[in-house]
Amino acid sequence: MNVCKSLLDWALPNTCLCCRERLRHPAKLCRFCLADIERITFKDSANLLHRPDINKLLKSPKFDSLFAVTWYQDPTSQWLKALKFNKQLIYINALRQLIKQQLLAAKRFKNWQQPDVIMPVPLHWLRDFRRGFNQSEEIWQGVNIPIDTHSLIRTRRTKAQSELNKRDRKSNVRGAFNCNLLTRYQHVAIVDDIITTGNTVNELARLLKNAGVREVSVWVVAISAQSYRG
Repeated sequence: MNVCKSLLDWALPNTCLCCRERLRHPAKLCRFCLADIERITFKDSANLLHRPDINKLLKSPKFDSLFAVTWYQDPTSQWLKALKFNKQLIYINALRQLIKQQLLAAKRFKNWQQPDVIMPVPLHWLRDFRRGFNQSEEIWQGVNIPIDTHSLIRTRRTKAQSELNKRDRKSNVRGAFNCNLLTRYQHVAIVDDIITTGNTVNELARLLKNAGVREVSVWVVAISAQSYRG
C-alpha cells in the first residue's frame, strides 16, 4: 500500500485537489482551499457529544466522546467515496491534512483526552482482501498515535450499513465482531471514515468496555450530513 502510494505521488504533479494550484509541499490542499472546507465547530468542549444537535443523531452512544472533522458533504464525501470504492489513494493526504488541523483545534480545550491507541473499524477479511486496504486504517495512520489493527476482528460478513434503514442497522452489526485485547489500554479511540447512527462503533465500544477499557472515544472524518439534516 505505501509503495503504491509513493509511486502515485511521484508520477503525478503535486497540485491542490480543489483548485489545481501547484504545491511545493507534500500536502494535497493549498491553504486557501483548506480554509474553505467547512468544519464541525467545537463549542464549549472538545467532545462533540456535548453538542445536543449532534448527540441526538446517535442511537444511545455507548462510547464516551466523539471527535469529527466535517459533515458528510462535498468535497470530503466525494473523496471518501473515491478512496473506498475506486481506490483513489491520492485523497489520503488531503484527509490527513483536515484531520491534523481539526485535532489542533480540539487539543486547545482542557477536557481533551489523548487516547493510548487508535483502532480502525475492522473489515471482514474477504472485503479487506478484495479492496486491498482498510480505508480507515490508511486515513488515520498520520496522527502519530499508536495504532492497533489486531484487537478488533470482524467475524461475520455484514451488509453495508448505508444500504439499511435505521431499524436494521443495529441487528446487522450485533455479534459481528470479536475483541481480543493483548494489551491493557485505559483509553481507546475507534477510528472510522463516517458515522451515521453509530451502531457499528457502539458495538465495538461495548466489546472494548467488556474487555476492561475504561474510556472509549470515536474519531471520524465525517458525520452523515443526511442524518444531520433529518
